[in-house]
Amino acid sequence: MKPTNVVSMDFNSAEAMEEFIAMYERDAPALYPEAELLVLVKTEEASLIAIAAYPTEEDRLAASQTAQERISGHFAPLFKESFRLLGDMVVQHRPNAKS
Repeated sequence: MKPTNVVSMDFNSAEAMEEFIAMYERDAPALYPEAELLVLVKTEEASLIAIAAYPTEEDRLAASQTAQERISGHFAPLFKESFRLLGDMVVQHRPNAKS
């Protein structure tokens, strides 16, 4: 099992969402270096689901703290609403993965 954050984000506009996507694509690997999986899924015109899996609970907690500080700080004006779910990834299917 992998400690996992799942975050639903509703933005004030499609442009605000695009700004967040550009930042995430650019900065997330450096902000969350322990992440084993970083995924953004566009669910509506101005909404995303973010999924991030980590090797340990400590890594997940540290990343969650970093993300919450950024979302409630510099990026707060972009968001209409967000909520976070915490759990454990129990299945990860990678059909083309080599053993």
